[in-house]
Amino acid sequence: MISLRIQDIKVALKVYVAGTLIAATILSSPALSFIPILLLASYLFFWRWPIRVTIHLLTDYFMFFAIAILLAPFVGPYFSILISLPVLGLITSNLEETTGSFLRRNTRYTRSPTSSGIALPLMAILVLCISLLFGNLSLLIASVTVIAYFGILGVVIVRRLPLKPVTAIQVRQRMVAGTKDRLRIELTTETKIGGTLFLESPYEWLKVEPSILPLKEKTLITEVCLSPPLSGPSIIKIKAHATDRWGLVQTRFELEPISLYVIPRARYAAWLARRYLAETKAGSLSLMSSIGALRPIYGLRRGVEYYGSRPYQSGDSLKNIDWKHSVKYDELITKELLEFYGQPAIVLINLAVADAEEADKLEYNIIVTAISLAQQNIPAALAAYDQEHVRLPTATLQPRQLLLQSLAIAQEVAIFSNPVRYLDPPDVTRLRADISRIQLAESEASRVLAQLLRIEYESLSNNARLSPASVALSTALDKAGKQSGILVISQHNHDAEALAFNTFSLTRKGNAVINI
Repeated sequence: MISLRIQDIKVALKVYVAGTLIAATILSSPALSFIPILLLASYLFFWRWPIRVTIHLLTDYFMFFAIAILLAPFVGPYFSILISLPVLGLITSNLEETTGSFLRRNTRYTRSPTSSGIALPLMAILVLCISLLFGNLSLLIASVTVIAYFGILGVVIVRRLPLKPVTAIQVRQRMVAGTKDRLRIELTTETKIGGTLFLESPYEWLKVEPSILPLKEKTLITEVCLSPPLSGPSIIKIKAHATDRWGLVQTRFELEPISLYVIPRARYAAWLARRYLAETKAGSLSLMSSIGALRPIYGLRRGVEYYGSRPYQSGDSLKNIDWKHSVKYDELITKELLEFYGQPAIVLINLAVADAEEADKLEYNIIVTAISLAQQNIPAALAAYDQEHVRLPTATLQPRQLLLQSLAIAQEVAIFSNPVRYLDPPDVTRLRADISRIQLAESEASRVLAQLLRIEYESLSNNARLSPASVALSTALDKAGKQSGILVISQHNHDAEALAFNTFSLTRKGNAVINI
């Protein structure tokens, strides 16, 4: 009901402005009547076909001065200002509507004027200077009136808008590093003047929704979605800006809505492992936490369980071609079959990481992978290495022995600085397929290109042969069996090329390779 009354008053004021311009047209001489007619036409156009709220604000702002000037020759400069005064009501209403489209100014001051709070008074001061230059009394009085209007609003805002108009009720939260959660944050409004609150997260892993809230209610509710890293802060701070209901002054402050305790992934995984060893029998796990990370990353050439489809590549078995999809897509499509369960496994672990965050993820993956294998009662061997040499090749271990050994090897993670960065590991499968296709061509350029690709393949082969990853994998295969499934736990730093080449080689031999 109140909003309806405000709209009615606003419409009445717009009709008042239009009527004033019509009166100015009638009173003006024929030579000058085109000015109020042109102003009336533009005013009615923007009223009928609105563009932006800021356009309405500037239009009404201009009309205040225009009415004072147009009617001054007929009613005098003082009375013309009285006729223009109702237009200030339209300006006030437009200021409240433009607050939602407020653009925050980056400033080091706690309280500062907004873009509107600077531009509109400066325009009035500019008009004041023009009136003094041309000696126009009606324009002088109009500019002084507007300056006084903004001055009164400024005093009201400074007295009723505190430096921190919103406070937060702090929430205590415990989370495992890297997990996601949503929290409900309750804010208390400390001002009755109204306005708009803008929230901004200083962290990439924290999102605030909604980030813009009207300061109309005593209690405001917002939500944050967070996934904290291991090195996150204990007190979560959110940047906040608030503007008054007219959008003239902004305040900058910080909220501390969350007290966060981040549990390292490795500690959580070790706790799961200890609970498993203490309370469950071999091959069962009642407290299992889903790893959600086991997934094949390369095509599996042999197996009994359908996993997916992909384009045919040189070396694929003709028995695995999906003829139905090949006809549909007009190209050869190969089935990917999964044959992992029932085989012994080899857990290939790269102990070299770049920082503490990667170390925490690696330890978590090592322990939870061991728990997952124990849950499925799958015997496995461990093959650990770092950037220099092999650290731990073991024979095939039973589930409980595997878990105990995983807890020990997780403590051997080493942080090292590696200047080499791999955007994407080499696709050896595609490289071999390209070599096979190019060899069929008879041109000289094709032969040169095939030779270059063979050089690249031989280089990858030689580098992989010298890598600690290959030595550890070869030793583990000799102990566990050539048909073992391979679980790779690595950050793909120094061993990226070796793992890519070995994955290609193993999948061609029928081994299942899974990247954690």
